[in-house]
Amino acid sequence: MKQGECAALVGAACAAALGLAHYAAKIEPERLVLTRPRLAKRPPVKTVFFTDLHLGPMYPPAHLEQVVNAINAEQPELVLFGGDFFAHFLQDVHALPFSWIAAQLRRIRAPLGKFAVLGNHDVRQGARPFFELLFTEGGFTVLWDQLARPCPEIAVCGLAPYSGGEVMRQLPAGCWRVTLCHMPDKCRYLPLKATDLVLAGHSHAGQVRLPVITRMILPPGGKLYPYGLYRPQGHGAGQLFVSRGIGMSGVPFRFLAPPELVVLE
Repeated sequence: MKQGECAALVGAACAAALGLAHYAAKIEPERLVLTRPRLAKRPPVKTVFFTDLHLGPMYPPAHLEQVVNAINAEQPELVLFGGDFFAHFLQDVHALPFSWIAAQLRRIRAPLGKFAVLGNHDVRQGARPFFELLFTEGGFTVLWDQLARPCPEIAVCGLAPYSGGEVMRQLPAGCWRVTLCHMPDKCRYLPLKATDLVLAGHSHAGQVRLPVITRMILPPGGKLYPYGLYRPQGHGAGQLFVSRGIGMSGVPFRFLAPPELVVLE
């Protein structure tokens, strides 16, 4: 190969790498998509699930307005949040406009209610009371190993971040039973026969999806079930759906793992 041809190939490779880096840093993180999983037992009402905003420098609070608009455009009757609203609370607290954030959460419309659980980032560095205040002010019911009945046809169970899931055994029969559990790998031992569906996040689907590399960067608690629909305990037990989430953690990139809202209907 001639020196000029070699230089051209190197230049093309560098340009491609820069293009991919720009896409992963600036374009894909803005591509909020809708995902509609095909569930074995569908909910009786339209439900939107969102998770893992990680508000902070990598995903500024201003993005919340777009998320709320996208949720409301679906006109759900029930809205569920799966945890990790914050990124690194003590580092970011000075830059979080709490009143504005609460007002945005209040804008989410859901006639049957809005329910949320905390993620691991939401209980670190003293973040829990701020999470609970924000979401309560935003019209959400925060569940910590608790059940809720938005209507007779639906029961919602919300697990604490490091819960063993015993509260799930209290879910009533004869209705659609959904459980919010931030870390999906816990579904190895949760009593999944007591629920129809577990909704989780945490893993971001690796956030950067590449052969070999993704497996290496998946977080603890999100390595076994990184993204999509699963039956961790086989037929006869509830399904698990793991969302890619919305924000970013660790690195300010998303590649082949765009942020998503999950629409259940």
